Amino acid sequence: MRPARVLVTGAAGFIGQHLVRAQLERGRQVRALDRDAAALGRLGPRDGLEVVAGDVAEADVQRAAVADIDLVFHLASAHLETGLPEAAYHRINVDAVKTLLTASREAGVRRFVHVSSSSVHGSVTPGPADEEAPFRPTIPYEQTKASGELAARDFARRSGFPVVVARPVWVYGPGCKRTARLFQTVASRKFVMVGRGANFRSAIYITDLLDALERCATRPGIEGEAFLVTHDEMITVSAIVSEIARLVGSPGPRLRVPLVVGWNLALAAEMAARMLGKDPPFSRRSLKFFTTDAAFTCAKARRQLGFEPRIPLRRGLELTYRWWRSNGGGG
Repeated sequence: MRPARVLVTGAAGFIGQHLVRAQLERGRQVRALDRDAAALGRLGPRDGLEVVAGDVAEADVQRAAVADIDLVFHLASAHLETGLPEAAYHRINVDAVKTLLTASREAGVRRFVHVSSSSVHGSVTPGPADEEAPFRPTIPYEQTKASGELAARDFARRSGFPVVVARPVWVYGPGCKRTARLFQTVASRKFVMVGRGANFRSAIYITDLLDALERCATRPGIEGEAFLVTHDEMITVSAIVSEIARLVGSPGPRLRVPLVVGWNLALAAEMAARMLGKDPPFSRRSLKFFTTDAAFTCAKARRQLGFEPRIPLRRGLELTYRWWRSNGGGG
């Protein structure tokens, strides 16, 4: 019997690179698709790996990508970019989902794991929330991720195509540039706490996410379902920053500003960066991490997937800190 053939879209991203390596370690053949050819090059060469540089929203790229594929992990999205018009978010996060699903069904794909985001729920109070919490997206990324997930589930319902949705919370671990930036900012004593830091967050370490995604791909009888992927810990942003400060040997944030001030500063930074053609040092989207409640439970994944997260936040941050230091952090 030939090894299962897997397509990973968004393969050059933080999660995508870890997922590609994990699938190869399972003995599967992997086709890694991303528009970032340079980042794809860092994945290989490896036995069983085929890298494809291309735009996931292009029909011809999609058809070629799903040819002879058994399993699709769809991670690609417009995500961290600032200054993108809403149409660009819609093209990747909604339109491409619909056309990739159609191409996958026509190609005979056996299961399609659509990676959504817990951010489709917006702010949830009180937590922890479950999958039945209403969708309350407020920014283009969240709004289009919500629309993309709904489109995927509607497609599954109408066609019978085997789609499973994963909604990860904040994913962190070695290789995560956003977490590395947070470590660096706290270590350099440049971190500014916006608001009181009393909002609750959930997190999931990268290896736990990979376990959950594998269960979404292989567990029988879960077609059409959506699963929040999280550790059950509820932790405040202030506690997260304090733990990072402990690891990097910093006294923690010296400056705190009210939310309205931080929001206006972020807006000004975005506008200035757009005029200069650069990324802003921080944005309204990044501020949401520090100002909204987003704590969730994995009870449904535990019941139906047999998923049990193994890495609590303190341990996960320690592992991430070791990676950060070994890659030049703290200098």
